[in-house]
Amino acid sequence: MIKCTTLFFILWSLLFIVSCKNDTTNLTQKITELQSEIGQLKATPTAATPGFIHTVYFYAAEGLTDKRKTEFIDGLAELAKTPSIQKVYYGPPAGTPREVVDNNYLVAWICHFKSSEDHDLYQKDPIHLKFIEDYKDVWSKVLIYDNLLVE
Repeated sequence: MIKCTTLFFILWSLLFIVSCKNDTTNLTQKITELQSEIGQLKATPTAATPGFIHTVYFYAAEGLTDKRKTEFIDGLAELAKTPSIQKVYYGPPAGTPREVVDNNYLVAWICHFKSSEDHDLYQKDPIHLKFIEDYKDVWSKVLIYDNLLVE
């Protein structure tokens, strides 16, 4: 019985070792294939998509109250949660005393998108549409400047 058990153990051990060796060979082959694939991907040029900047200047409606201005700023914080926006900046004019600087707007809103397609998503996003509906009484005029980033 001991011989049989020992023989069984030896055969099982050999089978395990051979099995592990095959797994190692297969893994080594797979790693080599993946490294080759990565090398090909690095060598393949991709079309660069320039970023997209959306800048909005809001000019205050006549008679705008401080309370409504505060609500508007809070609304911008909500608008900043729009998923397609990559980065956003907003705030009042800096009051720079230079003839070429416009300090008459209420708030500037500057959004960075990864692409013009993301900007298009933003334009249709329910958060953006709700913002316009909720705060259109705040501004008398809006100026928008859209530009691509040069890479």
